[in-house]
Amino acid sequence: MNTFALVKDLTFERIAGTEAEGKAINIISDYLQKLGVEPVIEEFEIPYANVKKATLVVDGKEYQATGFKRSGNINATLDLVVVDDLDMLDFLSIKGKACLIASNLNYKFYEELTKRHVGAIIDISGSLYDDINLTDLEEKSLRDRHLNFGKVPCFTIRSVDAEAIIASGAKTVTLELEQEEVMLKSHNLIVELPGSITDEIVCFTAHYDSVRFSKGAYDNATGSATILEMLKYYLGIKPKRTLRFIWCGAEEMGLLGSKAYMEVHKLEPIRLCINVDMTAVNLGHDICCVTGEDKIVNYLQILSKEVGFSINVKSGVYSSDSTPFADCGIPALSFARLSNQFGAKIHSNKDNGLFLSEKYFYNTCNFIKCFADHMINAIIFPINKEIPEKIQQEIDKYYGRSSK
Repeated sequence: MNTFALVKDLTFERIAGTEAEGKAINIISDYLQKLGVEPVIEEFEIPYANVKKATLVVDGKEYQATGFKRSGNINATLDLVVVDDLDMLDFLSIKGKACLIASNLNYKFYEELTKRHVGAIIDISGSLYDDINLTDLEEKSLRDRHLNFGKVPCFTIRSVDAEAIIASGAKTVTLELEQEEVMLKSHNLIVELPGSITDEIVCFTAHYDSVRFSKGAYDNATGSATILEMLKYYLGIKPKRTLRFIWCGAEEMGLLGSKAYMEVHKLEPIRLCINVDMTAVNLGHDICCVTGEDKIVNYLQILSKEVGFSINVKSGVYSSDSTPFADCGIPALSFARLSNQFGAKIHSNKDNGLFLSEKYFYNTCNFIKCFADHMINAIIFPINKEIPEKIQQEIDKYYGRSSK
């Protein structure tokens, strides 16, 4: 089996909770059955919203807009305020007004806006130089972390339209957002390969969903194919420790699949998570983010020199399915081959399967195998099941449990 072929077969929009997710599950399951294994499928719920209407009108002109899912409803004309950056909020009165955010609408910015009782938020998508015939207007959603601060109707418009609105000096905006919140079902696919040591488990993870408008070849059909290659490899050689291969659903909605998995399995003897999030690009470089002890970083740096594989290794928190494992005290690594500024793009219609190659796919696979072999077949498991305090603080900050 050429496991890289899975990338092409998964190259279509795969939003969690939709029929397309079911199609993706069937495709992955077919590959697994050809290897002689049958996945266990675990279902979990995901919050979602069906946006029925989103309109934004300024001075009688309607601009193309999308509404943030889970951000509520509105039908009102509000005063319009342009906010350049977070510090500017100290000088503005925004209560009950619509704020056009000319900056990155991160969690902190959203929190400060809600504290000041903003009436609505208008976010900006893309670049002034986009060809609107070739560029989709982003569809976004509030996540639970946003909603902890409160619910505010949110819209997204194109950069070129934001520029026109700001240049016009508009004072008011008429907004309408109508949506219905629902709960959908997503799924994790799990294959367990028993080892002679059953009380120490190593997990391989990768997400198989994509974002709206993206065919998700690079992000993350490549990662899904990588752990398929790992499974194929370990089916051929009896591993000493028990292995689990988990294709996670709804990663793009906030790591929901891996969170759901850990809620069920966190008390089991999992010793390590090896996550893969994007590989195979020609123009790129390999990295590994270690959410665990520094000695793992040091080991990987030494191993890369021993086998002649160039990889940038650092400690920290990587925003993918490795993080929920680390949050439960399990050391976790995320491997990726990241595109550089000239290369392939993700989270857009540009992620369509171009600029990927088997050569770099298997190069990354082979290094992960080399590292995993040392862990899985060690006489004594070489990594402690603990998360250093400084890394735990980074995890807490990532999840919004700490402002430090």
